[in-house]
Amino acid sequence: MKILGIGSHPDDLEFGCGGTFAKFSKAGHQIHMLIVTSGEIGGEPAVRRREQERSARILKAKTYWGGFRDTDIPLTRELIQMLERHIRDIKPNLIFTHHFDDTHQDHRKVSQATTTAARHVRNVLYFEVPSTLNFNPSVYVDIGTFLPRKLAVLKAHRSQVFQTKVPDLTILESAKSTAVFRGYQDRVKYAEAFVPMRLSLDFAA
Repeated sequence: MKILGIGSHPDDLEFGCGGTFAKFSKAGHQIHMLIVTSGEIGGEPAVRRREQERSARILKAKTYWGGFRDTDIPLTRELIQMLERHIRDIKPNLIFTHHFDDTHQDHRKVSQATTTAARHVRNVLYFEVPSTLNFNPSVYVDIGTFLPRKLAVLKAHRSQVFQTKVPDLTILESAKSTAVFRGYQDRVKYAEAFVPMRLSLDFAA
């Protein structure tokens, strides 16, 4: 199975679905990660690209770059066509992207553009990050044995570990707390949760 994650910035995918990607990668599925910007507002772009590539190696994933500017992603035909090209080339069975309700404009626009670009894809799931709003998931993945790998791929983004906007809170603590909360909802210890745009139960058959 081919899985495509579409994130606005380096580390978005790792927070939202890093444990799920680790689980799918371990099972032999192909992981593709499309990062729309280099995250230059949040750090040195060359550093952030290296961190993303380091994370992708841990997941045995292939990385693609969208070439748009951090905090200035336009909801335009150009963005949608870039996403469509990658979807056409990769032919994913399952796509993960940002939830459409989010305080960050880049996340909202990537979510909207992906919804359009993936209109013919059978399986599309929206993930959460710390800036997500009104997230009411109905799809869960048990990441109990893969939480250490999720934290490892987040640690690969060394420049971002303390960039939570909350004093003394690291992205690792935030990710673990989210996994505990979603795990309780799923009646397991640790989980990641998703809102489906579409989900066909035979997608992994």
